[in-house]
Amino acid sequence: MIKQVNLNKSELIKYSFYNYIGAFIGVFSNLFIYSTNQQFLGILRYIESLAYVIWPLILMGASASLINFSPKLKLEYNVKLFSYAILTILRNSFFAFCILFIGFDYFSEFFKLDYIYLPVLLALLLACIDLLKKQLTIQSIIAFPSVLDNLMPKIILPTIFIMYYYDFIEHPITGLSIYITSFFLLLLVLLFYGYRRKSFFFTTKMKSFFDVVSKKEYFNYSFFALAGSLGYLFVFKLDTLMIPNLISFKANGVYSIATVAASVIFIPARGMFSLYAPQVSKLIKNNKLTDLNVLYKDVAKTLLFLGLLIYSAIFLGIENLFQIMPAKEVLLQTVSVIFIIGLTSVFNMATGFNSEIINFSKYYKFNLIALGVLTFLNLICNYVFILYFNWGIEGAALASFLSIIIYNSFKVVFIYTRMGLLPFDYKFLKLLSVQVALISFFSFLPELSNPYLNFAYKVVGVLSAQLYIIYISEWVVSYNSICDKYFN
Repeated sequence: MIKQVNLNKSELIKYSFYNYIGAFIGVFSNLFIYSTNQQFLGILRYIESLAYVIWPLILMGASASLINFSPKLKLEYNVKLFSYAILTILRNSFFAFCILFIGFDYFSEFFKLDYIYLPVLLALLLACIDLLKKQLTIQSIIAFPSVLDNLMPKIILPTIFIMYYYDFIEHPITGLSIYITSFFLLLLVLLFYGYRRKSFFFTTKMKSFFDVVSKKEYFNYSFFALAGSLGYLFVFKLDTLMIPNLISFKANGVYSIATVAASVIFIPARGMFSLYAPQVSKLIKNNKLTDLNVLYKDVAKTLLFLGLLIYSAIFLGIENLFQIMPAKEVLLQTVSVIFIIGLTSVFNMATGFNSEIINFSKYYKFNLIALGVLTFLNLICNYVFILYFNWGIEGAALASFLSIIIYNSFKVVFIYTRMGLLPFDYKFLKLLSVQVALISFFSFLPELSNPYLNFAYKVVGVLSAQLYIIYISEWVVSYNSICDKYFN
């Protein structure tokens, strides 16, 4: 039978460590490799964005339902739930290919469909990978899947660019096919790993599952999980879909370099949200809102601290770093976008796991309303900022920033009014004030003529000041406990 495992914080540390290795490879590739072929990078990111839109339609809320219903099911019914989710993915993938084949001419009037069958195939692989990762997450296993998810594609992709550079690859379709194959290999390794850990079991006798969970309850939740995923992706991925259509593939390549550089900020949040999702679901199902409120505040403070810590290093050091890079002309174009996207990530982290609270509560339908409004808002802002004001990729970044602020503010207010939970307290405000003050102080210090020295004294200074002051203030309990454990 599938094993049940309690929350393991060491998994979070390993998850973050492996993610930062992947992020380092990604940033290194952006600085030295991806900038050699912005056209292909733009095509690749466009294919990925289309796949991320198709992916929820294939998944149909199956992975979210897995997390939502597992806490109240016995092991044998968890096997049936997991098996039914696999069947859902296979069935929907078949329908997706059929719809695309029949409606190709119609869809081509609205999107660039030069490589459209590749994103559908990638979406199928992503859906299967996501489901397997969620099954492992229920048992608090997130580190090894993170290694695969981050390292394998990030090793394959730079290899493709190098092959392109030396003319081993001549057509984008070849590079895209190699990239998608890496996800297929990832899926196979993940299946083997989960099978060896006795995490994956399959059965063809799934009908009795609906004797325990009503079909109406399951499909209602799955539908709203699907709608929430689509809305979330339109809010977060709409820019990379619109830039190729409103500007160019090359501009999308430059924009993607900026998003990868800024994505290192959000790595701790992804780990904490993944690891705590089953626990949030269990606390809500058991109506332990007091415990959930404590956890909500603790995670929000931790993520605010980590987000501003990483953002301060990027804000004060990225321009100096780019000045000494070989492709500085391309990289310097991304600085303003990195600042905007980085700030977006910090705000998203500081509001805690509000999406998880809503998704696993009886108010999960609220996400559909909020995301519908914000998708429309993001669409309008992208058109206005890019076409009317002619702000280019900076306009796309600002549209996302505005959407995320409104989206998360809506969720915080809603959770507080309905459930009495709030991610902020007095320590949160003090933490925010001190970190912002330190970043402002070091940003106003005089600039040195040598970019190496300027980078060193500003970045090292702001990081050291934050780490020391936050430690002696004891505002972030998890940070102090780690310091006391390893550096006593």
